[in-house]
Amino acid sequence: MPPDSNADHRDQVLVMRGRQAVESYLTTFPTLPQASDEIAWLDAAAWLKESADADDATWAIAKKWDVPALAKLDFDPHPDAIAQVPGDVARRLRALPLTMRNHFIAVALEDAGDHEAIEELNFLCAPRVVAIAASARVIRDGIAEHYDRIEDVAIAGQLGLDPQSGRDDVADHDVERLSREQPVVRLVAELIATAVQRRASDIHVRSGALGADILYRIDGELLPVRRLMSALQPAVVSRIKVLANMNLAEHRRPQDGRATFPLGDGRQVDMRVSVLPAAHGESVVVRLLDASENLWTLDQIGLSANDRMRLDDVMARSYGMFLTTGPTGSGKSTTLYAMLMELRKKRINILTIEDPIEYNIDNVEQMQVNRAVDFTFASAMRNFLRHDPNVIMVGEIRDRETAGIAVESALTGHLMLSTLHTNSAATTVTRLLDLGIESYLLRSSLLAVMAQRLVRLTCTYCSEPETVDAHVRETMGVGSAEVFHAGRGCSRCEGLGMRGRRAVYELLVVTPAIRRLIVDDAEAELIQITAVEEGMIPITQAAIALAREGRISLAEARRVRAD
Repeated sequence: MPPDSNADHRDQVLVMRGRQAVESYLTTFPTLPQASDEIAWLDAAAWLKESADADDATWAIAKKWDVPALAKLDFDPHPDAIAQVPGDVARRLRALPLTMRNHFIAVALEDAGDHEAIEELNFLCAPRVVAIAASARVIRDGIAEHYDRIEDVAIAGQLGLDPQSGRDDVADHDVERLSREQPVVRLVAELIATAVQRRASDIHVRSGALGADILYRIDGELLPVRRLMSALQPAVVSRIKVLANMNLAEHRRPQDGRATFPLGDGRQVDMRVSVLPAAHGESVVVRLLDASENLWTLDQIGLSANDRMRLDDVMARSYGMFLTTGPTGSGKSTTLYAMLMELRKKRINILTIEDPIEYNIDNVEQMQVNRAVDFTFASAMRNFLRHDPNVIMVGEIRDRETAGIAVESALTGHLMLSTLHTNSAATTVTRLLDLGIESYLLRSSLLAVMAQRLVRLTCTYCSEPETVDAHVRETMGVGSAEVFHAGRGCSRCEGLGMRGRRAVYELLVVTPAIRRLIVDDAEAELIQITAVEEGMIPITQAAIALAREGRISLAEARRVRAD
């Protein structure tokens, strides 16, 4: 629109109703069409009443970038417009072509101000792209109906399936055959390859009454990428089962499996697959273990120079116990793998017992828990000592027996590394005491504890000043004049406003002062206070420091705070 187009509508947005309104807009573009029943200027309150899909974020984007908005998709986009943008591009950019007129093509975008996405669309489309703001739900439903469904109907036709049939209409013996058919093989391969390309850590196949939603977990967020029709769901799930060497005929019990998938660039990605029976078919989660993306070195974890030196001192010890703690998904195993990669440079024997083995590391003897033959953390550690290890890594201390053997190993000339579920470094001491470890043994064996979280880094391409409520500033102890930054969301960061992750942590080293506090009735709060006095930076303060540097938003720091 021209710069002065909103002169009389400063608090309003031009709203489109139906295809005719969009075509009228393109016919007069760049001047504005006359207001009518199909085209109207609406303020924020009136906009929200337009449709259940109308939201505050879409109105704000339309207002900011001075573009029209589409409250709902109550018409079919023109096939010629759909043909201008390939399905994979539409999904990645969250863009839905609507119609064409006078050498222009109207494209609904979740972020109508994403200039890079618009430039890419202009490169692909013969007509010039005109952006229209629409909500994430409108875009997602439109892509599902006008890309996913069309592609699925074509695949169903190639497989000889009725697109209107349901998942229960496909016999088991047909499912096995279909899972090996080229269209299904290609579809699953594209889903996996695209997930790796987009830095996804997991692929979810979420079953529903009308089909299955396929989602990628990227930087901790689940993003819907495709909707699969019911007729194809059994074949796709079975194809994943084939890759993971699972029982295709079993639909009533959970199954777990592993696979290695070759990528087009010569790399391979390891996959850990879990299948669960659900109300509408089977639910699948594929964990993608891409060593190039997820296997970090100590330099990549984000340690300060002082903490890196203290951690090096721990790794130089010939015996004792080092623990990483935090909730599930906080990067505990990633830190231990980084330490193993550093330790393997020495001429020493390293043994690990894991459940499961996530990454294979050269020059490290790794073993997998197998409960079917009673090969558990505890039983493995009892036998480890006969293999002359220098360093032992145990995937997790879960019970009293494992904790006891870990402490015993740490006291008998072995460097012991493991993980534990606690919220802070100080509470690790009380947790081990609760598991039955004698305080005098813990004083002699524990070297250090790193409590950590993973924070999502603000996207540098769409970072802008963050709006922070006074209550949040008070809660986090930051000044009213301090400026923080958050990502708006763009094509570089999948619309999340965040790209990449790093660890935020607190490192508690057991000094003489801390050791004196490890007694039978130890108080975590007193240990925490003493550790801070000796230089430990608590997780919350470490997160706030990253927010002040502009690396993460204050909202992200608040999300991972540990107090």
